[in-house]
Amino acid sequence: MATERHVIKTYLNDEEKERIDQLAHQMRLSRSELLKRLLMNAKLPSASDFAAWQGIRDLLKVNADQARLGNLFKLALDEPLSADLLKKFDDMIRDIEETQAELKISIGEIRDQLQTGKRKQAQS
Repeated sequence: MATERHVIKTYLNDEEKERIDQLAHQMRLSRSELLKRLLMNAKLPSASDFAAWQGIRDLLKVNADQARLGNLFKLALDEPLSADLLKKFDDMIRDIEETQAELKISIGEIRDQLQTGKRKQAQS
């Protein structure tokens, strides 16, 4: 199948190749994509953005786990239980809900900081 893409060869020493490999790894891009973006003066992803977005994904996973746990507790509450055990379940559910609320606030703050940083970069 014919393509409009062209291969361009270049020669690098070990240090230059290692530097490109490190940068491509940090940016989570292939060498080819990294070199194209550098050549075309396109925006490169920020390594700190990757860490922040990964943090958001991790917090969302914790939030989902907490929701599943809360649902399991609610199912358990449908079974006949002692008053003492019911109180413990109620306390745990309240703690889970508080933790979920804190996670959502943290996610929002991180997201806002990322978006503010993008706006500042765009204005530069």
